[in-house]
Amino acid sequence: MTEIPEVLVVGAGPTGLTAAMELSRLGVSVRIVDRAAQPSQTSRALGVQARTLELLRVRGVGEDMLRLGNRATATALYARGRRIAGLDFARMTSDHNFILLLAQSETERLLTEQLGRQGVKVDRGVEVIGLEQRPADVQVRLCTGDGAQETVTAGYVIAADGAHSPIRTTLGLPFEGRSLPHHYVLGDLHLAGEVPEDQLSIFLAPNGFLAVFPMGEGRFRFMATDPDGLTGESPEPDLAAIQALYDRVSPVPAELHDLNWSSRFRIHSRHMTSLRHGRVFFGGDAAHVHSPAGGQGMNAGIQDMINLAWKLAMVLDGRAREPLLDTYGSDRLPVIAQLVSMTERATAIFNSTSPLLHATVTRLAPLLLARPAVQDKAVPRLGQIAASYRGAPLAAGGGRAGALRAGDRVPDVEVGTAAGDRHRLYDLLDLTRLTLVTSTDDAPAGYGDLIAVRQVSDGVDGWWLIRPDGYLAAAGPKGDQRVMTRWLSRWFS
Repeated sequence: MTEIPEVLVVGAGPTGLTAAMELSRLGVSVRIVDRAAQPSQTSRALGVQARTLELLRVRGVGEDMLRLGNRATATALYARGRRIAGLDFARMTSDHNFILLLAQSETERLLTEQLGRQGVKVDRGVEVIGLEQRPADVQVRLCTGDGAQETVTAGYVIAADGAHSPIRTTLGLPFEGRSLPHHYVLGDLHLAGEVPEDQLSIFLAPNGFLAVFPMGEGRFRFMATDPDGLTGESPEPDLAAIQALYDRVSPVPAELHDLNWSSRFRIHSRHMTSLRHGRVFFGGDAAHVHSPAGGQGMNAGIQDMINLAWKLAMVLDGRAREPLLDTYGSDRLPVIAQLVSMTERATAIFNSTSPLLHATVTRLAPLLLARPAVQDKAVPRLGQIAASYRGAPLAAGGGRAGALRAGDRVPDVEVGTAAGDRHRLYDLLDLTRLTLVTSTDDAPAGYGDLIAVRQVSDGVDGWWLIRPDGYLAAAGPKGDQRVMTRWLSRWFS
């Protein structure tokens, strides 16, 4: 008999795989299904941002990603026949001060392997054909490729079933936003020329936009607009068509060769107004889709699930109160809305064929990006380390430590321990519960199964209570834990 899962995860892309990986690591019985019979072999999403790498490194996946991926340390902006500006990722306050370029198929493979080491296998060729929510569980009807059907009863469902989410459609939930006007040509190929392999290269011209992403060893991802139909109507543009797009926009001579695959796509910019519907949670493309500008989407989906999983695990085992689950949406929706708005604005600016807007952008970009303050604001946002849950309900009353406030990302700083050695802070975290980092050995009474105590000799002002997803839960001065006790009593048993 098939084990009844506490959580059914639908969709085995990066979002669903992260959900299943986190939940199973936290001791939750989980089943993950995907309607595709085989994993995808195409590169699709490439950019892995600093925040994602920080979170996945301590979860057993990040080191392999770093080993396999190609690091881009800057973005260069070209126009008027030359390089006019750029972003320097070295300004990012993270050990991972770069964008890692890694094919999505490789990211999914690494997540799947880690999931397997935790004893969970993806059920492929399985499609959701019906769903009924009840007060204490969800009944989901599944169908396999050979037509066999079964009904699964789960405590909760995570819908990570893509932009066209059948679960979202079945429940009749809104997916607000719009389709952007431009059509794009996409391709993976090799490039021989002077395009650097350690930067993202973006080319702007009045008759088109082109971005080239280095994947290492001469391989590049090519993305371009084709406003006047230079590449014709084929759904899979050939190498000659892509070379023509490159030649008319880029001032850097290069020969394109060995096209692996190509396609056309259109950008949709939408997000849900609620990430929870009863016992069903939504994440990744099922909850938000947007422009690929800046490589944000896959990272947002992974971080959705790292935010949700610890809360769901603690509610299921009775350590936390049920309202904690609502903080998944109140944490993530403002971040998602900002991300959708940011990528939509960037797309409108860089992809415009307006001569006036093009002239304005190419004149102002060098002036703005030459300012350190602009770089210091833009780079952390691109790396998603600037994303914060400050002001959300879960951060309310959590206090502060210096400039760090409840809901902020905790930096992975180096700290000294009571034993006299030194570690990265994230290596000291207990990812199954809250971690109290303090210079004393004091801990609030009655929360032993909820809080792990880590005594440090430096690197932390007062005490920090850190969530399993690496954000500050609460903080306060040495010897005064009233803020912590009040915060804990609100959310936990």
